Amino acid sequence: MESLGKNTPARLLGWLGLGLIAAGMPHYAWAASNPLWGLWAAGAGLLCLLAAAILGRRQLALLWQRRSARLGLGAGASLVIALGIVLFLGALAGRHHLRLDLTQDSRHTLAPQTKELLAKLKEPVKAYAFYREGQPGSQTLRDLLEQYAFASRQFSYRFVDPDRDPGLARRYDVRNYGSLLLTQGDKVERCKSPEEQELTSALLRLTRQGSKTVYLLTGHGEPSPEDGGQQGLEQFKQAVEKQNYLVKPLLLASAGQVPADAALVVLAAPKKPLMPAETQALAGLLGRGGGLLLLLDPDHDSGLAPWLKERGVLLDDDLVLDPSSSLVGASPAWPIVEDLGDHPLTKPLAGMICYFPLARSLKLARPLPPGESGVEILRTSPTSWGAKDLEGLKSGSGQARFQEGRDLKGPLSLGAVLELPGAQPTQGGGEDQRRPAPKGRLAVIGNAGFLANQHLNQAANRDLALNLVSYLAEEQDLISLRPRQEANQPLLLTPGQGLAVLVLPVVVLPLAFLALGVAVVRRRRRRA
Repeated sequence: MESLGKNTPARLLGWLGLGLIAAGMPHYAWAASNPLWGLWAAGAGLLCLLAAAILGRRQLALLWQRRSARLGLGAGASLVIALGIVLFLGALAGRHHLRLDLTQDSRHTLAPQTKELLAKLKEPVKAYAFYREGQPGSQTLRDLLEQYAFASRQFSYRFVDPDRDPGLARRYDVRNYGSLLLTQGDKVERCKSPEEQELTSALLRLTRQGSKTVYLLTGHGEPSPEDGGQQGLEQFKQAVEKQNYLVKPLLLASAGQVPADAALVVLAAPKKPLMPAETQALAGLLGRGGGLLLLLDPDHDSGLAPWLKERGVLLDDDLVLDPSSSLVGASPAWPIVEDLGDHPLTKPLAGMICYFPLARSLKLARPLPPGESGVEILRTSPTSWGAKDLEGLKSGSGQARFQEGRDLKGPLSLGAVLELPGAQPTQGGGEDQRRPAPKGRLAVIGNAGFLANQHLNQAANRDLALNLVSYLAEEQDLISLRPRQEANQPLLLTPGQGLAVLVLPVVVLPLAFLALGVAVVRRRRRRA
């Protein structure tokens, strides 16, 4: 501004313009509220600079004739341009939540189910995080909540220090630091942990009306949903409950019929046959439009083979083997499936794999019984086959290789999903008679082991299991890829890799720089 000499109005306008720009651009880049004020201030600053240039045009012309002024003006312009680029990038980052997640399992990106739930929010949801200032974990949670807020304008959050705002803590009965809850109107849902999986489950419970009931059949040697061991179904039960379902056991032999509130009945790995009254009760469930999931391991069909045959499902008495599974460290008796099938419940899993420890194959009859429709899913690789000599394989005397004319050549189907015509109402007449009969939904999978605690959270097994539940319970909007469980993944190195990590930075790199330095010194001495 010294170049404007005694031109006081031009000098004042110039300093005012620079001040407005210096204050307005940072405000636009980082302000949480009213960011446009920063743009208005910067625009006013540019107008002030333009007016100063017009008023002091003579002084500027004389200044431009000096070489030092031209050089200084060029350097200043470069500095202003660089500062402008930095401010622009900061503003861009503040206004748009664009990230490149390079982690192996995309753990820093919201799951598709989370994004779908947020996109469908019709009423505002607010999250309250009760954390002390600087409390460990608060920044990680803030980053997560920020992703939710960017995904939906209906979602907002607030961090509350219980010591500074005890009234709000008492209002929501918060007694511990690190508590997280969601509110929508008068409804409140609490999160057990500050993770995406728990936060999305709470959002699901908050926004959905009521809970459907899933019954797990018992009394035939099925694995227990209360068993936390490797072969138990505790994690499956918990995963289903997090999708806003009620999970209850059902002893059909004593109940006599499936309860009226059942949206879905699951029969997993029965060891003993079902009684005729039980199969009749399951038929009644399908007749009234309910869902039934049958998970039948090899050599254990519980007497359901004839019952399923009447409905177009043909069970094969085999054990599916696939030597290509050993390429990824799995047993040949754990077939890996990449072709999950063309069905709404498997489409979100495209490009993913599942595996099924100790599975049998099955197929659909062609044609299907009148009124039915269905597709086969979970196709194994062409290198697989269905071994028929189950007794020989159990005793160890059988050969785990394909036997032409006896075994089934792959690819084979491990599952099928069908829609069956329901029973037409016989009472009520009039409108009831004209109403179309509900369709029952039946899924048969030749394996139950993928639901076990040991395997559920591996590959895409968990998403497949929950998509089966959602489809059969007629909750199609829940069919998706769900948030991942947080898991510690330590870096495991072989002895050779560990030695390389030690030697490279401690020995090799210092010696390389030392050798380079010696070479440079010797070369300079020779020239001298």
